[in-house]
Amino acid sequence: MKSKSSDQTVLKRMLQATADCIPVERFGETRTAAENEHVNGCARCQTDIALWQEFNDAAPVPDEGAAVQWVVAELRRRRQAPLPARASGGMWRWLLPSTGRLVTAAAALAGVVTIGYVMRDGEPAVRELQNAPQVYRTAQVQVVAPVGDIAAPPRALEWVAVSGAVGYDVDVLEVDGTILWRGTSATSRIDLPSSVLAQLVPGKTVLWEVRARSASGATVANSGTQRFRVELKKLSTSFR
Repeated sequence: MKSKSSDQTVLKRMLQATADCIPVERFGETRTAAENEHVNGCARCQTDIALWQEFNDAAPVPDEGAAVQWVVAELRRRRQAPLPARASGGMWRWLLPSTGRLVTAAAALAGVVTIGYVMRDGEPAVRELQNAPQVYRTAQVQVVAPVGDIAAPPRALEWVAVSGAVGYDVDVLEVDGTILWRGTSATSRIDLPSSVLAQLVPGKTVLWEVRARSASGATVANSGTQRFRVELKKLSTSFR
């Protein structure tokens, strides 16, 4: 039978990040080809990103802010409590019996991306930052065009304006994640430069993503990765 200390050692090793791991505040950003290669072979990154994606995909609930605040308050309380007074197992005892609790708490912690956390005696503790805004999750940017198979190369990318957004950041990428072009727009449309149009050849799949920014520069909505492809022209054959 494994000892408690042995289990804690294994858990810490599993949760240990490397210098190449993607930080949580960049989960919603476009990754380079090298970063994609790391994520594909890193169980830590894959797990964290899956939790983050599940958190963002879920419908917001009315008391979401209160739930996040509870987690933050609990972490602060436990950090300030004298170590001998802490019950054995602590917060992990509450989290581990239920997968749902673990996912919910992990997702909530991932949402407070500007606060960060550190490990102390095997438990997370909040790192204080002055005037750090509370970010729970981003909304969805509804794209208009282009999406899917299209008859001709698009001259522009369009989406539905997001309430409260003051600007938009746009990435156009190859299917392997390589960035073809980046642009910014103050409206819900951006024209593609000739350098990008030249690469939109028939049969080639191209990815794009748009992120809405608030006045503070924070991402408030994300379209996720969109795909489009200019259809190959069909050759008509007639027989006499």
